[in-house]
Amino acid sequence: MKRILIIGFLWVTCALVSVAQTPYVDSLKQVLKLHPEDTIGVNASLNLISEFLRIDLNKAKEYAFQTIPIATSLNHVKAIGSSYHYLTIIYQSSAQQDSAVFFLTQLEALSDANPDNWKLKMNYNQSAGLYYKNQGYYKKALPFLLDNLRFAQPDHENTGGLFLNIGNAYFNLADYRNAMHYHLEGLALFEKVNSLRGQSFCLQSLGNDFFHLNQFELSKKYYLQAIKMKEQLNDKRGLLTSWTGAGDVYKELGQYSLAEKYYLQAISAAGEMKLPGEELRGLHQIGLLYKRTGDFDRARENISKSLELAEQMGDSSVIARAKSELVGVDMAQKSEKANENTLIASLKTMIEAGNRNGELIEYSRLSEYYAAMKQFEKAFEYQKKYEALKEEIEGMAVLLELKELEGSYQTEKKEREIELLKKDQELQALALDRERANVIVIAVILASVIIVGLLLINRYRVVARAKRTIEMERMRNAIARDLHDDIGSTLSSINIMSQLALKEDNGHAGQYFQSIQEHSSKIMESMSDIVWSINPNNDSLEQVLVKMKEFAAEILEPKGIAFSFQGIDEVKNIELASEKRKNVFLIFKEAINNAAKYSNASKIIINVAGQNGNIIFSISDNGNGFDPEKVKPGNGLKNMEARAKSLLGALSRTSAIGNGTHINLEFPIT
Repeated sequence: MKRILIIGFLWVTCALVSVAQTPYVDSLKQVLKLHPEDTIGVNASLNLISEFLRIDLNKAKEYAFQTIPIATSLNHVKAIGSSYHYLTIIYQSSAQQDSAVFFLTQLEALSDANPDNWKLKMNYNQSAGLYYKNQGYYKKALPFLLDNLRFAQPDHENTGGLFLNIGNAYFNLADYRNAMHYHLEGLALFEKVNSLRGQSFCLQSLGNDFFHLNQFELSKKYYLQAIKMKEQLNDKRGLLTSWTGAGDVYKELGQYSLAEKYYLQAISAAGEMKLPGEELRGLHQIGLLYKRTGDFDRARENISKSLELAEQMGDSSVIARAKSELVGVDMAQKSEKANENTLIASLKTMIEAGNRNGELIEYSRLSEYYAAMKQFEKAFEYQKKYEALKEEIEGMAVLLELKELEGSYQTEKKEREIELLKKDQELQALALDRERANVIVIAVILASVIIVGLLLINRYRVVARAKRTIEMERMRNAIARDLHDDIGSTLSSINIMSQLALKEDNGHAGQYFQSIQEHSSKIMESMSDIVWSINPNNDSLEQVLVKMKEFAAEILEPKGIAFSFQGIDEVKNIELASEKRKNVFLIFKEAINNAAKYSNASKIIINVAGQNGNIIFSISDNGNGFDPEKVKPGNGLKNMEARAKSLLGALSRTSAIGNGTHINLEFPIT
């Protein structure tokens, strides 16, 4: 089961440093002692609040209240606003919502009273965005964070924090494409300005992104990197979220003892630091672990504790999830307590909050509930809703784009490292040039040429290896996704329809058996396509065309539609990689299916040609045609376009009523 607690990150607006904690704090205290009532002292006090936010909320609150009257006497509007910002964070983290709302309102009024102060407006947007996000109102939070993009300064650490918070908001809305985009943007910026703390937050967020895409090994890699970096920084608060994330991924990998260890660490530390928000996350997640291992009493105990804390904090999404999970524990234990109304209320809360991951889980739980109650029609209805939303959230196009984003980032990072290494070598060569005689200089230059050559060779090998790794990862993910999405969901549907057919007593059982037969055929066809796509004997375009002819004959001949292939001899010896072969065939398959179903054509012409290093496929029919302005593209066309994009090619479609339809695909051979 997917993790259902959303782990948010807090990025404060003051500059963060990566030096040792105690000397830095001590130096700030000394500055404050020397300048107790001037601007220098106020700025030192703000930095102290920022540091204590990570380790001691009471100390942070004490410095914030000390800063406000001094900043007011100096008319230091920015410092007053920053103090309100920090107090909003402190009180929300301490589950004192009334106080948090009070200081957020104070900050809003201060911003409205100073409309020309863009920094103050930016501070309010950030405070409001984080407040609503942490309350579970993700749709309400996002506009505040996006509004701050107009104030963002290039190559500034706070801009990295803004990217991070926007990415987290999109993550909570299950928009993983935008989430990973902003997380990678933030990570690149933090690396550029050498902010280890910012990097640790982004690594944690990337772990979350891959976790929710079921890429658990990649998720574990990023979580463990985040833990290592936060231990270096002595970031006690940040470690709580990383420990919880590590527990989640080890739970999904079946390493339950390690998962329990990390959860217990997080719960214990959160209790000591008086952070109820982090404590309830750990309690909820360890409750899910105990539920999975069959320890229902401890599962119920921990989830109930998390519900109490969530009610104190007023987090509507977490309250709904906890109540739903308690019903799930009862269902798993076959208890009488399972409550249909609780599950439906939880689903409604998730939809209103814009929490699409939570909505997905509630559809699944309702399907399980109705199946357990032997209400198979309702079970089937919610299973279909689950599958439709899952396809929308984790569709092939999204996953491909996310993998490409992550691969591009890793490649660019390696190239930057190589460039830095080259610059270091050049600086060393210049230093030696000044210190040594001409003969030694010549030797150094020759050595530098050799080194640069080796670096270029190594760079080529690294990039080539990275590309091969990414290609293999894509192929594995594609196979796993096809097996899971196509076959898994189809088998689930067959199971439910079998139950319905067994219970049917009004003569409609035949319809269910017909549907089962169709789903079984779909599984066989999907398995055949997967095996064909990875068979190296099918690498030539000629084999692809043979497969296309077989499929066209199977679909078109029973309908009396004539078809012909043109231009085969011109391109038959061209070889294609397995992923390209698969995508080309599936685009062709979708186009032929559409023509057979909707065109009412009597003839279809398939033309294939090679031109300027590209392959051009065209499929034309003499059917009814349609008006593209009035026909909304469906999932089939979107999948065709996504596959064309993965081929680095272009797909076009033209049609007119009475003039048939023409589809054209063009993509590079290599």
